[in-house]
Amino acid sequence: MRRLARERLIGLWFLVLVAGIAPASGTVRAVADGGRPAGSLLYVSNQFDGTLSVVDTRARKVTATVQVGSAPSGVAVSPDGHLVYVADQDSGDLWLVDARARRAVAAVRVGGAPTAVAASPDGRFAYVARGGSNSVSVIDVSARRVTATVPVGTEPVGVAVSPDGRRAYTADEGSNTVSVIDTRAGRVTATVPVGAGPVGVAVSPDERSAYVVNEDAASLSVIDTRASRVVANVPVGVGPFGVAVGRGHAYVAGLGTATVPVVDTGTRRVVARIKDGTPGITDPFAVAVGRDAIYVVNQGDGDVAVIDPAANRVVATIPVGSTPYGIAVDPAR
Repeated sequence: MRRLARERLIGLWFLVLVAGIAPASGTVRAVADGGRPAGSLLYVSNQFDGTLSVVDTRARKVTATVQVGSAPSGVAVSPDGHLVYVADQDSGDLWLVDARARRAVAAVRVGGAPTAVAASPDGRFAYVARGGSNSVSVIDVSARRVTATVPVGTEPVGVAVSPDGRRAYTADEGSNTVSVIDTRAGRVTATVPVGAGPVGVAVSPDERSAYVVNEDAASLSVIDTRASRVVANVPVGVGPFGVAVGRGHAYVAGLGTATVPVVDTGTRRVVARIKDGTPGITDPFAVAVGRDAIYVVNQGDGDVAVIDPAANRVVATIPVGSTPYGIAVDPAR
């Protein structure tokens, strides 16, 4: 978990305790006309606003803002695009948002300072990394309840599920490991040492590799998923945080450098460094691969950068909420 986020959240948690805030459901603050807007949809959590921004990527603007707790962090979307999952670090809830109605319909209590969430490919389960309890909660989405808790490494802050749904991976920042979970058995089957401070993880579409950003080691570890071992460590620059894989590349949110290092997954080399604002101000924090573009959350600037993957440059920015944290693209669009 990012240290700055921890320090800021102490103040937020104090306000929640003093005010006695315990929202039972989310509300929509601004809703676009009709159902889902034309074009691809992007979802961004905003920690200081306690909101989820719904972005029409074709129009490049926010079309709705949904209230989702007090400190939303990780975001994921169900495979059919009907539900958005938002982890709330403060309340310990996983919020379920109806994507068509643009409103929160449930809050599932998981506890343990959840920071990241991933959806199973069949849409039945959501996997929540709980950095405060060294575990992953498995949520039955239709029943809206926790069905299993899997112990993993120390302080898991990132989670990803393989495309076949058989494995889940956690980036365990406190133990410098990646835990490999057999989702059918509901237990860890391998623990892979990586670099210092792993904070994000993504799995390649062919399921052969997992990519892990190591914030303290300033590197990207490449894991052979069949052998459960690191086969490469790629230097990516100071303070990497988020990672996403697609188009034959791994895209890294370069928090410390205000760049987006682009790693060729075949050669395992950095082939581009996309400038994304000013170091120490812009704070690229999370990244997602869309159909036609790469999207990067700029936490300091409060916006999302739109990157043309062919030109490897920022072509637009989309203002969102205050201190954006997580990002997810609707896979159904």
